Amino acid sequence: MVNIGLLGDISAGKTSILRLFVKYLKVGDIEKIEGGKKCTIVKTDFSGEATVPRGAKEDSLNQKETKTIHPNRVVFREDSSGKAHTIFAPGGDRARSVIRMGIITISRIATQIIAVFSCDRPLEKQFEFFRDVRFFPDNIFVCINKIDLIEKDAEKKVEEAKTKITDFFKQRKITIKEFFITCAESVEGFEDVQTYNDRTAEMILNITTDI
Repeated sequence: MVNIGLLGDISAGKTSILRLFVKYLKVGDIEKIEGGKKCTIVKTDFSGEATVPRGAKEDSLNQKETKTIHPNRVVFREDSSGKAHTIFAPGGDRARSVIRMGIITISRIATQIIAVFSCDRPLEKQFEFFRDVRFFPDNIFVCINKIDLIEKDAEKKVEEAKTKITDFFKQRKITIKEFFITCAESVEGFEDVQTYNDRTAEMILNITTDI
């Protein structure tokens, strides 16, 4: 059994990664991706989501976003081996004590950590989240999410981000096992959306079943 902890700053896309993975399992797409195999959802728990207003302008349009208060969780089972795995996704607002406790708990119980970064905000701001996480394994995975939000020179900017992220964790004596570049939502007009959706599901499946 593998316990995965998705850790990252506010709105890095942790819940979206979870929900997309659940979708792949429900419709059977998990069997079509690279390294895919039949898996069954055992339990999902998104009760930690609270709906909050995004701002005055968005309120007038009745648009809202969610904030993760308690860690979301998905349990799934490999049909061939019967092994069950759990994915946890705590919130990113570490200033709130209840959320901070969830981050601490998951960072300690997870057997594998995926550090999730978003392409839509400066890395330095997102590094602040990880500076506050005291319990980390020596080796982690990194997910650079929301690749669709890079408008130009995506490949160059991703490589620059990889270097900065590697240097950041190296200072903490943490080695990155592998980088995953993903898009965890359906984005209209993004021609490579299916490829990066698949990579999101491949990331979870590879980490849980290849260890």
